[in-house]
Amino acid sequence: MVTVWQLLKGAVAHAFILFVNFCVLIGIIMSAQLLAIPNETIPFLNALLLGYMMTHTSILLSIQLGVQLSELLKKRWPTVLITYYFRFSDQDSIPETLLDPIKSRLAVVIILLILSGGIVLYPIFAIVGLMLLWVRIPIIVLQPSTIIQYFVVFLNLVPPLLLIAVGLIVLSIIMVEFKRQ
Repeated sequence: MVTVWQLLKGAVAHAFILFVNFCVLIGIIMSAQLLAIPNETIPFLNALLLGYMMTHTSILLSIQLGVQLSELLKKRWPTVLITYYFRFSDQDSIPETLLDPIKSRLAVVIILLILSGGIVLYPIFAIVGLMLLWVRIPIIVLQPSTIIQYFVVFLNLVPPLLLIAVGLIVLSIIMVEFKRQ
C-alpha cells in the first residue's frame, strides 16, 4: 500500500524532473534562435554542431517526457534516462520492460542517444535553460507583455509539425507501455 508520504515524495520528484525537462526545452528553443536569426553569422561547423545538439536533445527530451508520463500514470518513481542504465551491472536484468534493450527497440534507441552524447548534451541544455530562466523570470514579472513575445517566439521556432512529432513519440511510448501490461 502506498502511503501519503511516498505519494508526496513521488509528486515532488516528478515535478522536479518536469522542471528540468522544461529547462532543457528552454535551452533548445533559445539555441534555435541563434540559427533562426538571419543577421547572425555563425560559422558553418558551429551551426552544424548546434543543429546536431538540438536535434539529438529534442529527441531524447520527447522520449524522456513519454517515459515520465507513463510512470506518472502508473504512480511510479520517475526515471532519468541519462542515468538509468548506469545503475545496473552487466549481469543484472533491467526491471522496466520498456527500457530493456533485449525486449524493446525503444530502449536500443535510448541507449544509442545516451552514448552518442546524451549524457553530456542533456545537462548542457538544462543548465543553459536554467540560466536563461534565472535571467528572464524577473523581466517577465516586471513586464507581463513579455510572455506574449516569448509565446510568439515559441510558435515561430517550434512549428506545428515538430510539436505533432513530439506528441506522437510521447503517445506511442505510452501506448507501447500499456500494451505490454
